[in-house]
Amino acid sequence: MAVLPQAPEDYLDVLQTQRGGFSFELCKRNAYLASKAQIKPPTAMKTGTTICGVQLKDAVVLAADTRATEGPMVADKNCEKLHYIANNIYCAGAGTAADLEHTTAIMESQIELLRMATGTQPRVCTVVRRLSTMLFKYQGYIGCALVLGGVDVTGPHLYQIHPHGSTDKLPFT
Repeated sequence: MAVLPQAPEDYLDVLQTQRGGFSFELCKRNAYLASKAQIKPPTAMKTGTTICGVQLKDAVVLAADTRATEGPMVADKNCEKLHYIANNIYCAGAGTAADLEHTTAIMESQIELLRMATGTQPRVCTVVRRLSTMLFKYQGYIGCALVLGGVDVTGPHLYQIHPHGSTDKLPFT
């Protein structure tokens, strides 16, 4: 009896099928479109800050570049984009520097007060909920996008938080 391949249900299934590395299946199509159909392939574009995160078995790794830009000009070559929230929670931020600093400072103080009141280590989902509620309240006018990661009693967690307050829990971002 033949086994039919299953259709991928979500992005993790697609990730699992492509785990071996880069997929070259669209290269011939792109070359054909560029030569025959006169469609110009997209070019790389510099978009500003680079922040990323990866969730591992027992840890989370966050990374960010250090340059702050104002359009095409470099404003600061050594800008901190990794922000402390709690001993077990950090976030990487992109966007307006002042909004980012203020947002993470507020969250750091709120989580420290929560830690002192409860006497327990803060959970990552608590920080995510508070950040997303705060950003949603301002409907995107606070210009910061965050990658928040940490390890709590339930294990490692990695979230992407958008300026309008929506969140995604991802194994990498």
